[in-house]
Amino acid sequence: MKIGLLGLGTVGSGVYEIINHQKGHYFATSKEEAIITKVMVRDINKIRNINIPDKLLVTNFEEIVNDDEIQVVICVMGGIELEYSCMIQAMNNGKHVITANKAVVSEYMDILYKTAKQNNVSFLYEASVGGGIPIITSLIQTLRINQIDEIKGILNGTTNFILSKMTDEGWNFADTLKKAQDMGFAEADPTADIDGSDVSRKLSILSSMAFGSHIKDENIYKRGIKEISEADIDMFNDLGYVLKYLAHSKLEGNKYYATVEPVLLTNKNIMSNVNEEFNIVSLNGNIIGELQFYGKGAGKNATANAVVGDLLYIINNDFKKQEITLEQQLENGGNIAFEGKYYLRVDTNDHDQFTKVIDLVDEFSKKKKITFNSSKIYVLTEEIKANIFNKLVDKINAIGVNSFYARIYS
Repeated sequence: MKIGLLGLGTVGSGVYEIINHQKGHYFATSKEEAIITKVMVRDINKIRNINIPDKLLVTNFEEIVNDDEIQVVICVMGGIELEYSCMIQAMNNGKHVITANKAVVSEYMDILYKTAKQNNVSFLYEASVGGGIPIITSLIQTLRINQIDEIKGILNGTTNFILSKMTDEGWNFADTLKKAQDMGFAEADPTADIDGSDVSRKLSILSSMAFGSHIKDENIYKRGIKEISEADIDMFNDLGYVLKYLAHSKLEGNKYYATVEPVLLTNKNIMSNVNEEFNIVSLNGNIIGELQFYGKGAGKNATANAVVGDLLYIINNDFKKQEITLEQQLENGGNIAFEGKYYLRVDTNDHDQFTKVIDLVDEFSKKKKITFNSSKIYVLTEEIKANIFNKLVDKINAIGVNSFYARIYS
C-alpha cells in the first residue's frame, strides 16, 4: 500500500517515522508493504530534523492525487480550506483519507462523510480528538448499542498543563503559558487553546457523532481562561476545589446544549486529578451508563499513533462501513441546561464600583456568601442557570471592572 502524506511538521514527521522508519511494531514485523511514497511540503529546501529522501518531497498536490499507485492520503498539514480541498479531491479520486485536522472535520464533517460514502472510500479522523486516546473508535463502538445523551471532557493538553502548574506550583498565567510553549505543549500563537476554539472543535466532532446531527463549532458557547489570577487559584485551594477547562454537551429531546468553559470540581472528582498534557473524555450511554477514556491528549507520538491506527483499519479492510449519520434536525439550546452554584471574583477600583457590584449580585442571587480582600470581592452563589449568571457578569463587566467566574460541579 502506497501512501501520500500532506505535511511534515510535528505530527507528520511522527507519522513518517512510524511507517517509513519502521518504528511502529506492525511496520517492523509485517510482510505487507505499506510505505509513504510522496510527502507534500511548502518548502522542499527547508532544513528538517528528520531523515527523508529529497525525491519523496513535492509541493504540488496534483502529484499525489493523480498518482494511481497511492491509495491513502494522510492530511496533517494544518489550515482549513487547502486541506479540505485536498481531502475532497483525494476521495473523489478513489483514495482513502485520514486526518488529524479538527478544524476541517468539525466544519465539514457532513460533506466529508457524504463524499467518502459516494466514492466507497474511508474518511477517518481518530487523531482529531484526544491525541492518543482512541475516543473516536470507542464512540462508534458504544453507539452500536447505546444512545449517548451527554459528553464531558478535558480535551486540551495546553490549557490543562497551564491550570495544573498554576494550581500545583503557584505559577502565574503568563509564565505558565511561556513554559508550555517552550515545552512544545502550546503553539507560538496559543489563541485557539486559551480562548476555547480548539476544545469546542473537538466537542463539535464528538457531539455530532453522538447526537447524529452536525453541530458546528460556531454554535458552541465558549469562554477562555485568560482572566484567571493567582488570587483565584489561592481561593480555590482554600475552598477545596480544582479549576479545569471543561467541554460539556447534552442532548435533551430535540435540543442540544454545549459549552466550553472553566469550571470548579471537588478534589474527589476523577477529572480534577487529570493533570498536565493528559486528557479525559466521559460518555453517558442509556445502557452502559458512564464510560471514561484517559490518556495523553497532545504531543507528536500520541497524535501520530492515532493517525497510524486509522491506517491499520484501512490496511485490514475494517473501514468501509460508514456508521455515523448526521441526519437528525436538532435545535441549539445554548447553555440554559447547565445550572449550579457559582464562584465569582470581581476587582473593584473604588467605593462606587464596589456598591454597584454588591447590588447586582443581590439582584441575581438572594442566598450567597460574600468575602472581601482589599479591592477584591469573592462571591459563592446559590444554584443559578448558566444563561442567567452570564447576564449578571455582563452587567458587572459593563461597570468597567475585571472579573472571573466558574460554575461549581458537585
